[in-house]
Amino acid sequence: MRGFEPRTCSAREVKKEKMKSRLFLFAVFFGLLLTLVAQAQPDNLNHWVQYSGSYWFSPRWVATANLQYRTYQPVKDPRVIFTGAEASYNFKGAPVTLTTGYAHLFNRNYVTAEETDFTHENRLYQQIAIRGNLWKAGVTHRYQVEERWLTQGYHTRFRYSVALRIPLGPKELEVRPWYGILRNEVRVIVRDQPFDSNRVSGGLGYTFSKHLTLEGMWMSQLHGGGRHQHFTMFILKHDFGRME
Repeated sequence: MRGFEPRTCSAREVKKEKMKSRLFLFAVFFGLLLTLVAQAQPDNLNHWVQYSGSYWFSPRWVATANLQYRTYQPVKDPRVIFTGAEASYNFKGAPVTLTTGYAHLFNRNYVTAEETDFTHENRLYQQIAIRGNLWKAGVTHRYQVEERWLTQGYHTRFRYSVALRIPLGPKELEVRPWYGILRNEVRVIVRDQPFDSNRVSGGLGYTFSKHLTLEGMWMSQLHGGGRHQHFTMFILKHDFGRME
């Protein structure tokens, strides 16, 4: 009687198994996403659309314009209109980027079910981003300081975020346009009760070319008072100029 001989899988079969595994992970992810949507309270579900256009003067210097439109309902019922611009410097030979910028926020908040009030914010910020790798994923640590002038007065806020960018698709492909996104951000304010909020987000991104990327995410935000908010997010990133 012959002993057991292990079966050798062909390259095509290996690819099929990898694809099945990824489809399973996608199914789990979207199942969790639908669960969160079902649990979210209607008044806590918000929507976020963003455009970031970056002009590269050189591989080191880049200027970026950021536009955000956040709403209580899809497309309509505005919540926040964010406009801003920033300048960044990428160090040669080191995975480090320094950024400074300015933003203006127009905020519309519900006081009652029928009544809203309007506030403005002017914001300066400085940040350092450090890039690296964690297994097969790219990881970015971002440290940011904000000087905020609000209707209620001035305060300083500190932000730290860690983000993973996980390539998806067979390794054999020269270009893998799909990638997964996982991100966590903590924000604290200089005051008696420093905790401001924590944001956890995850989703998918697609690279159309080196100039154009689209990301879709779900974000849950926990405020210092214990209140939760949830956001659907779509971010279009457009890079042009002397990138290389």
